[in-house]
Amino acid sequence: MTQYIKLVDTLNKWIKSFIGLCLGIMSVVIVVQVISRYFFGEAFTWAEELSRYLMVWSIFLGAAIALRNHSLIALEFIAEKLSISAKRKLKIFVYVGAIVFFAILFFMGIQMIGNVQFQKSPALQIPMSIPYLGIPIGALALALNALAVFFELIINKNPPKEREGIV
Repeated sequence: MTQYIKLVDTLNKWIKSFIGLCLGIMSVVIVVQVISRYFFGEAFTWAEELSRYLMVWSIFLGAAIALRNHSLIALEFIAEKLSISAKRKLKIFVYVGAIVFFAILFFMGIQMIGNVQFQKSPALQIPMSIPYLGIPIGALALALNALAVFFELIINKNPPKEREGIV
């Protein structure tokens, strides 16, 4: 289990780099679009579309990183009233439910790609399966990270305070 957690942490480093690349490209494209529109009176038809697709990818992959770092918003008012043992059991239950949800999202995302595989995006003229691929890849990253947190809960009977939080 600890090797799996290390593997997920290594994968997360790659995901963070990819997110940074997406956000960097998105920022440059938007700045160039604004300059082009206001100074030259010309707009690139593809700029908004590319930025939107990169944002979708960044959000899905960023959610996986946030889940692993316990940075997602959480409703903890119920968990705070429970004993340490009951709180741990609740977290395990929540993460099992999250893993099931992410697995369903993964398979539904694959089906969505099948539905749009022959469509082209309006401006970029790329297959719509490329933007939609962010859904199952993000769901897979979310599931892998949720499983890593689940394993940490199993291994560590008393996780550190700063790492607390429910999905």
